[in-house]
Amino acid sequence: MSLSPSTLARGARARRGIAMVAVLAAAGPVAGHAAQDIAFPVKPVRIIVPLAPGGGNDAIARLVAARFPERLGQAGIVDNRPGANGIVGTEIAARAAPDGYTMLVANQTHVILGDLYSKLSFDPVRDFVPVSLAAVSPLVIAVHPSQPFTTLAEMVSWMRANPGKLNYGTSGVGSPPHLAGELLAQAAKIQMTPIVFKGIGPAMTAVLGNEIQMTIPNLLVSTPHAKAGRLRVLAVTSAKRTDASPDIPAVSETFPGYEAAIWFGFLAPRATPPALVDRLNREIVAVLRIPEVRQQVVGIGAETIASTPAEFAAVMKSDAERLGRLVRSRGIRAEGQ
Repeated sequence: MSLSPSTLARGARARRGIAMVAVLAAAGPVAGHAAQDIAFPVKPVRIIVPLAPGGGNDAIARLVAARFPERLGQAGIVDNRPGANGIVGTEIAARAAPDGYTMLVANQTHVILGDLYSKLSFDPVRDFVPVSLAAVSPLVIAVHPSQPFTTLAEMVSWMRANPGKLNYGTSGVGSPPHLAGELLAQAAKIQMTPIVFKGIGPAMTAVLGNEIQMTIPNLLVSTPHAKAGRLRVLAVTSAKRTDASPDIPAVSETFPGYEAAIWFGFLAPRATPPALVDRLNREIVAVLRIPEVRQQVVGIGAETIASTPAEFAAVMKSDAERLGRLVRSRGIRAEGQ
């Protein structure tokens, strides 16, 4: 029930492992350095964020865009186009000219848009080409401290005795917090009700005010409240405990195989020439390897996870199949929300 590219994360930390070599070998040669001979760029590169400012997609886009002048000799312009669960901005990116001057920053909700909506004017998989993964961020199971449980196992026992009585806040239908909750409900065989908010911030406010019992934010958002005693963090959704908070147990310690982190990655419109995709990939990867940038990504509760286009394509394909099955099996639909 994996939700994040943990194999890629481990490979990045190990400076490319055997799994990465296998992916590259299967994918065949890339465009190499041919992109260096293309007169590109001659104007700013636009990075569309299909969500409001302040979230993980936005933060990653801005960290990378800020380095484009020194890497590309042109500005990186972040263009926030929120609306309709990311559909508005994603459609704009899909219709953009495939000339290397437009990219989209997406998370895994992107690959299941076709399962969430019956009618889309674009195909979220076929109308884009992967450029590079950028970062991965674990989430946490967080509850109001007045709740009658202090561990994940105790919470699950309580929910089994009180089916349907726990509400948890999400940042949208099919959002990473929503999917993480659905994966937990599936793994633990429990019932809990997702409550949709206009972002994880309002969901956190509802939990802090004890209006709902639980939410699933990232570590960065939850840590200050947990330290102040306003929030109780029960578990982290990564495959294992994080270095940042080694005292927080992983969900997988109670439910083996569980993993539900957020990935963020760059996409380009379909038909963008391979040489331009290769050039953009190399520049993004170079930015993500800058020590200062790596520390800035850590500062937003994430970890850099640069990849080749082929590696990112493999992650997207895997999540489209796995999360698509989850969405269909649990009857999750975004229309009418």
